[in-house]
Formats: sequence, C-alpha cells, structure tokens
Amino acid sequence: MAFQSRPMFSIMLNYFKRPWAIRRMASSMATSCGGSGMGCEAVVNVDNPHEADEWAAVTLQSKGFVVPVFSSNVHETRGYNRAAKVARGKLLVVWQDDQIAPESPKWVHDLVKVFDAYPQLAIIGMNTYRLCKHLEGTNRWGAPDYWLPDPKTGVRWTYAQNVDFAPLVVRAVAYSALGGLDEGFSRSGDCGIWGDWELCNRAWMDGWQTGFMFMEGRQGDGHAGGTHTGGNAEKCWGRQQLVTSSGFTKRYGTQLLQDELCGKVWDLNMRSFTLADPNDPKKCPYGSEGLTRFANCTKPA
Repeated sequence: MAFQSRPMFSIMLNYFKRPWAIRRMASSMATSCGGSGMGCEAVVNVDNPHEADEWAAVTLQSKGFVVPVFSSNVHETRGYNRAAKVARGKLLVVWQDDQIAPESPKWVHDLVKVFDAYPQLAIIGMNTYRLCKHLEGTNRWGAPDYWLPDPKTGVRWTYAQNVDFAPLVVRAVAYSALGGLDEGFSRSGDCGIWGDWELCNRAWMDGWQTGFMFMEGRQGDGHAGGTHTGGNAEKCWGRQQLVTSSGFTKRYGTQLLQDELCGKVWDLNMRSFTLADPNDPKKCPYGSEGLTRFANCTKPA
C-alpha cells in the first residue's frame, strides 16, 4: 500500500464536505483495492480545501496510498479530470464520496481479467446501465444474470451502450485519447450529470467499447448524497439535468446514430455470451418481456 511506481488502479474521488466519511472512505478503499496485491492508489480531488488538514493527516497515515489534489468547488467533471492528470494507474476508477468500497477485492481481479481479455474495451460501469439508451425507459441495476459467465474470463458482465457514475472504470489510455470528461456541459460548482453517457458515446464512436459489471458489496455512508439534499437537488436534477440532457440530445440524439449504437451492442452481446436460460423467453434481455423490445436473443449468423 506504500508508494507504487506504476499502480494498476487509480481510484479517482471527488470529495466535497463529507467529513464524517473521510477516514472510512480511505480505509475501505485501502482494504478493498489496496489489499488486492495489484497496486492501487486513491487520488482525491479535495473540492473544499477547508478540510485540508484532515486529508493531509489521512495522506500521512496511508503512507502514500492517498494522493490529495486541492481545488475550490470545481465539482465533478473538472475534479475527475484533474485527478486523472495526477493518477498513475493503468485503470482509472471514478468514485463518489458517498460510497464505501466492498471488503472483498474480487471486483479488482475481475476487472483486470476482463480488460486484459478485451483490448478494445475502454469503460466498465459498476453502478447502473442501459443496453440501449433510446429504447429503455429506465436504467438496469444488478448483475447481468441473463448471461452465463463470460467463457473467456469466468466473469459475469455485458456490453452496454451507456453506463452511469459511479463506480465507473476507464482504461487510462482511452481516457487520455478521448480527452476525459467534457467540461463544456457544466460550470464550476455544478454536478457532472450526463457526463458518463456522453463519454460512453464518444468511446463507441471512436472505436472503443463499453461494458457493465456489477460490484457486489458496495455500500453508502449512511447519508444522502450532496446532489440529493436541499437546494442542490433542484440545482442538479432540475436545472443541470435539463441543460445537459438537452446538450446530449442535440449532439447524439439522431435516431440513425442511436439505432447503430444499439445494434452494435446487441451484436456484440449475442456473439460473446450465452443465455443463462435459453428455454425461457422471459430471460432474454432484448425480448418482449424485458426493458428493450427492438430485437431478440437469437445469435446472428
């Protein structure tokens, strides 16, 4: 857990005014990711430097595992981009400050297996996802147990068109090639809503791929997230949701593009995975009983 010349993972945390969770967050990340034996660091954009003393103490105690970056309410999008410039890991894990890492490091080993086996895979979401953005009315959650585990890796995962913050894992070379998160969708101090989907669309259009793998054992810290309390809720999920969703729709909303991306994900899923229960049509994630209804679960020729 001491200083690593080139860790496998860099957890990128944007922190803002949650002092009760600082030590628990740092400890859980050190146990879960740092205890995997694969090399891990936690790069923290401390977005309210009034708590610099506490983070300095945690940094000293962690013996180099925690790497602080001090900003002043640049908020999520710019905070993660700043952390990415400091991060030295090959895989960047976008993390949020109301999340506690699972005790088991199994997710770390599973991620490495999948990223090693699929070099075009740029992003793996671990929160919620959509197989097809414009034909699903809500996000999917939980393990994609409609597929058998991937025969290449033994891991249960799926290709997905869009995945959500957070956790969200990005190959470092892809994050750099794509230019990181688009800072033009929000001002300093605004939440980074829709930045995850925007990054996924750019990844697909640039020849990369996006997938989803559920993280077992992740917890909340027992308090509501900062974007869900008081005036911040309306600021983020009201005004900023409208601003960024409108921008996303203008940039990527054409039916031709969305159909192409959905079809690409369907094709990859059907060629890569096997249904867990091929005799039950209700278990098909694309069938008439599921969230999407534009295709079936018959393997393409």
